Amino acid sequence: HTDSVVELLESLELPDAAGAAVPLPALARALGASCITPGCRAVLGEPPEVPSATVDHERWPLFTHLLDAGAGSVVLAPDGSTVALGPLLAGLEVGVKAASGWPFPSLEPPVDPLYAVTIAEVLATSYLTGGGAGDRAALAPAGCWDDVDNPQNYTLTGPPWLVPEAVANGAMDGVLLGARLAREPVPLARLLRGYYGTGNLTGKGRPPSSYRRRDFGAWTGPEKLEEEVVAMLRVLRTLPPTRELLEAVGMEEAEAVGRRAARDFAEVYVECPAIVPRCMWGARPYRGTPKALSLPLGSVYIHHTFEPSAPCRTFRACAGAMRSMQRFHQDTRGWDDIGY
Repeated sequence: HTDSVVELLESLELPDAAGAAVPLPALARALGASCITPGCRAVLGEPPEVPSATVDHERWPLFTHLLDAGAGSVVLAPDGSTVALGPLLAGLEVGVKAASGWPFPSLEPPVDPLYAVTIAEVLATSYLTGGGAGDRAALAPAGCWDDVDNPQNYTLTGPPWLVPEAVANGAMDGVLLGARLAREPVPLARLLRGYYGTGNLTGKGRPPSSYRRRDFGAWTGPEKLEEEVVAMLRVLRTLPPTRELLEAVGMEEAEAVGRRAARDFAEVYVECPAIVPRCMWGARPYRGTPKALSLPLGSVYIHHTFEPSAPCRTFRACAGAMRSMQRFHQDTRGWDDIGY
């Protein structure tokens, strides 16, 4: 859960014996948990050395457990979304450095560091290597946790391309929170606790993370992502690790791929609502054989619920309500699934 990240941040932001707090983004990058790509390193520099005695022995197992998957480590947020830590932490590091006046390197063409380390590079390279055919193959579907109450393992429901929904969520959160840090430096634990609503979701409404798609679209603008992806492609042509990837692709073709990648990302992850798959809320199997609908659909019905009548405001509560309705319809009504 994101609660684990917040708790770790709170412990790291306490001054150590020397009176200095250890920033999690920089520590995570030192351990290879974020910013491992050539473009990101060109923006943020080489990873720092791992400080000695950074985390005490009691907290070290939690820290390594959170980051043992490297840049592919993900967490479950209270709103039911899965967030990749790599782009989130990279965006936070950019925000921290920008607020401190850290001199970002001058790249040609100029790139926005916040987009470069979160989404521009990964989106550009994923389309060039696997999704350039225009079928959005690089935008993988979501996945499912083994247990939403005690999540340990997350499995993708499709091919492991570079921009699954968890990476998209982490990138959008990294941009939004990194931009906020650059404007108004605050302790990271407080920032994440307020954004994800960890530990304090009662009846106050949905956490800000529930609106990441809307807020990212409003902050980024229709052309901004296209500009940053294309600019990052030009930068990657000059970096030794990625020069070979792009040498067989003409600049016009590469830019067309970049623009298509940005448009697809905006349509799939910004303009469309987030859908929670059945495996995420713990659905039982359908009884019998469901008949697949044919696209395009002629109409869509959004059906209200009668029980529970109170609105659910957390993913755990909403998932429980869905399971309760399914049990009632299958066990009491004798239907194949939720009737609607």
